Amino acid sequence: MKRMQLIHRYQNRPTVFHRPVLLLCTSLLIFIPFFRGNTCQAYAKSLENISVSTPTPILEFSIPESGEPVILSPGDNARLVSPLKIKLATRPGDDGMVRIELFGKDHRLIFRKLLDYGKYKRKTILIEQEIPFEIRSDESARLQVVLENYKNKPIFITSVDLTLLSVRGTESKGEEAVYPRFKIEQPVPGQTVQGEFLVIKGQIKPVNNTPIVVELIASDWNTLTSKIVGITLPADQTAYTPILVKLPFKTETQIPATLRIRQESNTLIKGTVMLWSDMITLIK
Repeated sequence: MKRMQLIHRYQNRPTVFHRPVLLLCTSLLIFIPFFRGNTCQAYAKSLENISVSTPTPILEFSIPESGEPVILSPGDNARLVSPLKIKLATRPGDDGMVRIELFGKDHRLIFRKLLDYGKYKRKTILIEQEIPFEIRSDESARLQVVLENYKNKPIFITSVDLTLLSVRGTESKGEEAVYPRFKIEQPVPGQTVQGEFLVIKGQIKPVNNTPIVVELIASDWNTLTSKIVGITLPADQTAYTPILVKLPFKTETQIPATLRIRQESNTLIKGTVMLWSDMITLIK
């Protein structure tokens, strides 16, 4: 009988466990939006601290007709602390991209950024980018801008030599921007060249005293012909160095080719320090 009474009491006991569950659900509904809101704010705040390379179409400044990019600042031989601020005028490469790179001593890559400006193709744009770096002591560096064609081959390279500083106190802006570095009179862009020789005539402002390399490259990017040309730096730093080169070639058909003129580094930071190119057509 007692057992039956206990069962009866248990069956008639009011169930209250649903109240804490309801309270918990209500609390979650209140606090979940709060946490979501904080996450969005933090994300938005972090985006505000990121330097975004937004290009600005410019009318008051024109780059060389060839499309050679121009580093407006910092100037050559500048001394800078972090973050380095680059300002450049350019048209995007044939692939719509602009590549910015910073190399330290012994050709150590410090920074590289590939910027997609496909919608600005054939337009001159102004790009400003902050480049942070960390170094233990002062060191030499090279800042360069690279444009490429549809095959991801470089068609223009512009660079400046810098000194990266670990502490403030001896900064300098460097020299004024040098442009154009190439004034090529012959051949003209898109020219059709017939015969056995291609004559290259023009003026350049070399970065250093190493020889320049003049080369003809086929559409498969194999070298058709090339020549190494010694140069002498003029005493007047504002003057250009004249060049006159004859490149022999032989073809049985009409072929497109890329004419390139480049100069290599003479420091521990290896690689090409300046490069210019243009498209021509070779015929028999």
